[in-house]
Amino acid sequence: MSTLRTPGKAVPLPRAVRGTALWTVGPALATVVIGLWHLGTPSYWRDEAATLDAVTRPFPALLHMLTTVDAVHGGYYVVLWPVVHVFGTGEIVLRLPSVLAMAAAAAGISAIGRRLQSRATGLLAGLVFAVLPQVSRYAQEARSYALVLACAVLASWLLVRGGTEPRRGLTGYGWAVAALGTLNLFGLLLLAGHALYLLGTARSRLRAWAVPAALGCLPAVPIAILAWQQRDQLGWVAAPDASAGGDLVVWLAGSSGAAALMGVLVGLGLRFRGPAWLSLPWLIAPPVLLLLAARLAVPVYVPRYLAFCLPALALAIGAGLARTAWPHRVIALLLVAALGLPVQLAERGQDGHGEDIRAAAQALDQHARPGDGVLYHCPSCHYPDLPREFASAYPEAFGRLDDLALDRSPAASGTLRGTEVDPDTLARRVGAANRVWLVETGGDAVPRNVRYGRRVAFDERAGSLRLRLYSRQF
Repeated sequence: MSTLRTPGKAVPLPRAVRGTALWTVGPALATVVIGLWHLGTPSYWRDEAATLDAVTRPFPALLHMLTTVDAVHGGYYVVLWPVVHVFGTGEIVLRLPSVLAMAAAAAGISAIGRRLQSRATGLLAGLVFAVLPQVSRYAQEARSYALVLACAVLASWLLVRGGTEPRRGLTGYGWAVAALGTLNLFGLLLLAGHALYLLGTARSRLRAWAVPAALGCLPAVPIAILAWQQRDQLGWVAAPDASAGGDLVVWLAGSSGAAALMGVLVGLGLRFRGPAWLSLPWLIAPPVLLLLAARLAVPVYVPRYLAFCLPALALAIGAGLARTAWPHRVIALLLVAALGLPVQLAERGQDGHGEDIRAAAQALDQHARPGDGVLYHCPSCHYPDLPREFASAYPEAFGRLDDLALDRSPAASGTLRGTEVDPDTLARRVGAANRVWLVETGGDAVPRNVRYGRRVAFDERAGSLRLRLYSRQF
């Protein structure tokens, strides 16, 4: 028996530690290493800028903001608020909690695989999880997705453990569900997958499961009410088309080639009843429900809202790999990693998150002058106000400019974007400015009052972001 030696006696190691520690530490370390790789290189993008705007406010101001906007992310903002106010607002600081959450998820999915099938299944599932491109993408983002994913793994682990330790497992399960729903309402779609798992493997436990599951959903009720009142925030989301399901598969896998290989490996793992009954409902039920809601009710479907399904994909692949000999396992795992490598590399460029706000800030540092005005413009967006959250990403550069359309600041108005002046006031301000910077996303249409009497003195793209300077012609 494994023991831990202390002065005077030998203490047996806990059974969970003896059985799982060595098989879960490896995937967790791999996830940390990959997550830390160029962690600070990608520029903040608009969603991370929104996080910065929210969590740098005084705590009462943050709570006030959540009553008007972004309630669905409120749990994450509350978690991150002390991190920012103790350690600062650098890219590494803000993203590190997501890296650690993904590492915890890797350990959890390994433990689930071991309990449901074997140590090999757990180890392989954890390593597959570590090399999935979308895992490291959201490990490197200052948003809630990694923490939601970790809570989904924790809830799934407690559900599985409840088969042999029902009192401990299901009591903790309710708390995990509460954390899941508080961090992101869409995470509660996981419960549909859990219900199907119990229907297929332990129908007698459904009633005992339903109580902590329902209680765990209660903290999310007020958030859901606020989120419904704030649903105009999703005005930019279009209804999914017929290709959405296939596109989601490719998104989860990282590429079409990876999706084909993973499909074969998942098929091999169907023989293992335990992993298949948990992973497939977890992988399929939440997307189906979200797509149905988006088609029949409110357009709410965005692939990243389903990032918490990535562990299910890894578990299904791990079960398939476990059916092969070790040399084949190693080759297949390396192939999965290699197929995802181009995406991994692209994600780690300065514009790896799609919007290189840092490049725009650097250009402003070099070319902006005191008294310059700025307008934030998104001609193809459906926002009720201007997308000025870019300014929160790198305030040292953007904060020096005069926001010509701003009436009340985001903090003063309890919003993320502030409020705008009336058209006449805006026209007067634009007309009086000699130089106007246009920070534009979602199209190339330039407001007429900016073009009039001015020439383009600077024009640069940064990912999907475009920065242009219109200077008065004298």
